[in-house]
Amino acid sequence: MKQFSQILLFLTISTVFTACRQQSIYTINNWDIRIDSQEGRIDLSNAELGDVFSNVNLFSGRNGNKCLKNWSVEKKDTILRVTTKDPVTVWLIKFSKNGVDFSTTEGNTFIRGTAFAPERRIPARVAEQDNDIIYTQMGFVSATNIHNLFDMDSDIMIRFPESCSLKRNVGNNKLMNVTTPVVSGSEIELVPGYYDNVIGLSKYSAVSNNSYNNVTITPESVENISKDSSKLFIPHYIPISDRFRSAPTGWSSWYCYYMYPTEESLFAETKAIAQKLKPYGLKYIQLDAAYTRGAEANWLNWNKELYPSGGKAWFRYVRKNGLVPGLWMNVYGANYTKPSMADSYPDNFFLKENGKLIRACCSSDSTLKCLDYSNPAVFEKHLSPLMDTLINSWGLGYLKAGGGGKWMDKYEKNRKDAFNPDLKSRDVYRKVLSLLREKLGDDRYILGCSLHEIGVGFGYFDGSRSGLDDYANWYGENHASTGMQSFFNTIFTNAYLNGIVWLTDPDDVMVRDPLTMEEGKTIVSTLSLSGQAYIVSDYIAEFTAERKSKFINSEYDINWAKNYPDFVKPLQEEKLELYKRTLPAMPIRAMDLYPYQTEPKFFQLTKHFPKALDLKVNSASGAYDVVALYNWQDVDTIKAIDLYNDLGLEKDADYVAFDFWDSKLINVKNGKIEQFIPKHGTKALIIRQKQDHLFLMAVSRHLTSAYSIKKYNWNKTDKVMSGSSVVVPGDEYNLYAYIPERYGMKNLKVKGTADVEVKKTEPNLVVLTFTPEYDFIDWSIQVVD
Repeated sequence: MKQFSQILLFLTISTVFTACRQQSIYTINNWDIRIDSQEGRIDLSNAELGDVFSNVNLFSGRNGNKCLKNWSVEKKDTILRVTTKDPVTVWLIKFSKNGVDFSTTEGNTFIRGTAFAPERRIPARVAEQDNDIIYTQMGFVSATNIHNLFDMDSDIMIRFPESCSLKRNVGNNKLMNVTTPVVSGSEIELVPGYYDNVIGLSKYSAVSNNSYNNVTITPESVENISKDSSKLFIPHYIPISDRFRSAPTGWSSWYCYYMYPTEESLFAETKAIAQKLKPYGLKYIQLDAAYTRGAEANWLNWNKELYPSGGKAWFRYVRKNGLVPGLWMNVYGANYTKPSMADSYPDNFFLKENGKLIRACCSSDSTLKCLDYSNPAVFEKHLSPLMDTLINSWGLGYLKAGGGGKWMDKYEKNRKDAFNPDLKSRDVYRKVLSLLREKLGDDRYILGCSLHEIGVGFGYFDGSRSGLDDYANWYGENHASTGMQSFFNTIFTNAYLNGIVWLTDPDDVMVRDPLTMEEGKTIVSTLSLSGQAYIVSDYIAEFTAERKSKFINSEYDINWAKNYPDFVKPLQEEKLELYKRTLPAMPIRAMDLYPYQTEPKFFQLTKHFPKALDLKVNSASGAYDVVALYNWQDVDTIKAIDLYNDLGLEKDADYVAFDFWDSKLINVKNGKIEQFIPKHGTKALIIRQKQDHLFLMAVSRHLTSAYSIKKYNWNKTDKVMSGSSVVVPGDEYNLYAYIPERYGMKNLKVKGTADVEVKKTEPNLVVLTFTPEYDFIDWSIQVVD
């Protein structure tokens, strides 16, 4: 019994002792704080964000920068007072609703911990960090000049001091190692409502909807807004869904054929694209306008002159060729005399102005009239069965939903005469989008094309057009647009939306004549590194003399090809190669979360284009940067970039750069690159940290080098670099490896599951050229001393 009592006493004392060493837990404002005073560690979580900063240790220069342990902690109001014993220091940690501020009596102090940075809490730059370089990101990346994390799901920016270091944790990419000196002001600052109120998405509304303007969005107002259709919808930040990880890659008829894309042309282009570009990742074929032209045509019964076999026959042909058919549609309009789902529709299906039908926008066809979606019967009798037919019977997989913005203006102007005048334009508009999303589901893409206001389509659109029309001409001579200047303007000014709220569409991409090869490289390099929608609108198929003559001489009012008849020809092989080496669009998000030198509105023109675009990559192919260095001038010139100050690369490391388009290494001197660049041209540079062994530099298949590489490894013991690649059967595949000069060809043993040729083209560059028979290869290079 005495022995049992002693054991019980021992357990009791041990329990009390253990309890004394248990972590202390506090809740102050929105913060939950867990402190292990013996180990000297703090874990911070937030009511809105969850885990924010963990394993936070305090350091003082007085003890050789060792972690301070064995604290005593006192709480008073919103402040925790921490006292350490060896050395004796006093720290005050103040918790406000949106910040944590560390202060101390000591000099030369800092804190260190790990910040939570999973896939949807991303590294970010803000407007005051603009250095004329646009950053994008793919994978779990970091840089020396990144001091912020943006939480996509809550619209909260987490800001650390500019003097901090924020680097990916090697063992766990979803964490970032943070070291920051103790500075005046908060070491952690939360900026809630970043997109809504700092960027100001909620403040830019439709021209005719001024009653909605200048609204400050709060979590409470967003919660009250709703899915409840009886409440006014205020445009606000809604994060991108996980339906599509990458922007679409496809082909559009518009800038090739405008209003004369005949059945013959569509079948020819579909076949050619399936043969030439589908193996490289092109997925969608989208027909724009024209098919409903004429008094007898509608969304299902196409213009019989242009499509004698009907639309469904082309849909079947697209599917037969392994591609996905898409359509441009103004779902806010219908043929008044020949509607799609009945012999006629009641008059109350249509909007009226002064008693007259209103012509729907974005079509040269006067028979297309604005529908009145405040009438529930329009959904039930028209839109719902129409989408069921196109999706389930025809096989629609991609919808470019145009005309909605103009429809909102016309509806709001004439709302007093609508079927239900109590419903406002935005709310009716979003009801239409809700039905489209429901019908198309999660595996069919919806591209918005209203260009009306930022925010009204969030949550429903997978992507959206966000700028003016472009054209296959550098400056847009003899065209209503500014040519590819509009394309670049849209890419740069709206990059901050891409991968955050939707997948931005800068309009279609073209590289055909009169665009030069240098201009073509600039176009495809920019699009590829931006991660925005990659929709080609060049001629891919061969022309018969008869088909070309009919097209050029067609009498349709929109046909800019008449201005350039010599350029109506299939894309030359060297320009087709530009697409083959940059398709498909990759899962890239914005890192610069602000509109580039403009306000957050559509149609904004930037003052000038950036010096460079820097994609930061962390993938199976490694961690590195891919940089487009531009020459926007009308003369050849030399351009330079600083790897440390411009790109935020580590200053204590050396780097190697590879010119993707010229397939060669280029000189890096004192952390700087200088290159001669032809007018309107681009140097596409793959920049990797230099190693003392053989390492992968680039591959020929894709500019990012991340598309084809599925495995990559360096075995230090056996001195073997190995990997696996997805390739195109029959297409030459080059793998470029950096090799220290001390090794020659006799030191290399190469293996591969395809025929391979090996050559050393420069003292530090080995090229493996594969001619694959299948779509997957394994390869290895062993260095033998």
